[in-house]
Amino acid sequence: MKKITVYSLSTCPACKKLKAFLDEKGISYSLIEVDTLDSGEQWAVTKELSRHNPGKTFPTTVVEEVIIGFRPEELTVKIMAASE
Repeated sequence: MKKITVYSLSTCPACKKLKAFLDEKGISYSLIEVDTLDSGEQWAVTKELSRHNPGKTFPTTVVEEVIIGFRPEELTVKIMAASE
């Protein structure tokens, strides 16, 4: 299975929906809650995030490509393809 990384904010409603969706599907993922990091880590992670999503919006999911926002249909297709 491909590695899945979710860039999130702890207070973001769409981020919470995305995490619940992945959890309900039993999908393992690495979670980076940017607003809970110290300032130095936030800077580094934000720089990394901007490579994937120049708008730096949340949630941003990286599977094989970037998925911005909560898009369950697109996530399902990408995750299922990654797990084959």
